[in-house]
Amino acid sequence: MEVESEQGGVIKRFKISWTAYFWECVAFAIKLAILYGAYYGLTYLLSKLNGLLNKATSEDLKLDKVGAIVKFLRDNMELFNDIAFWAPIGLASIASLFFIYNILYLRSFSLYTDNDGVWKYSGILPWSKGASGVKWRDLDTASYYPSFLSWLLKTYSVRVAHRFTKDSEIVMGSVFNGRQAAMHINELHKKFISNINEADVIKEAR
Repeated sequence: MEVESEQGGVIKRFKISWTAYFWECVAFAIKLAILYGAYYGLTYLLSKLNGLLNKATSEDLKLDKVGAIVKFLRDNMELFNDIAFWAPIGLASIASLFFIYNILYLRSFSLYTDNDGVWKYSGILPWSKGASGVKWRDLDTASYYPSFLSWLLKTYSVRVAHRFTKDSEIVMGSVFNGRQAAMHINELHKKFISNINEADVIKEAR
């Protein structure tokens, strides 16, 4: 029995659910909130320190250690203010770049079937792109992990087991319509295994 495939040899493709993007956005928002809190805290501390320095008397400045510290802080207060302003901005920019990368990385994930087997593809950089999978003749079964939240969001973790080794199995979380993905893989597996068995019987008969 011949199984019709889409253009490019892919029969069916399943992507990461929106829930994975949602949690990535939540993590990014928390990082920004922490950076904003750090900026506000540093600004407050520097303002208090500046007030204390302005209250320093001439008698304080005459003391060797205290005077040196006060003079150092006064001379570098502008630098401290610049650091307190630009450091959170720089860290927020780095966090934004990682956020964009993670979103694109999540978007690259796909679980798909073709005439050879089941494959998980991921990667956005040229040296990190690639697919790993299980061929039909080596596939044991595909399963998903049900829960109320998974059912509500139509998002499941999918496991494609290898008959001989656990190291070669596919596990992919947050698959949208993961239940349908597992059913599709198992149905397709039966068809391909039937074809393989028929071919083996013909070979043996010859």
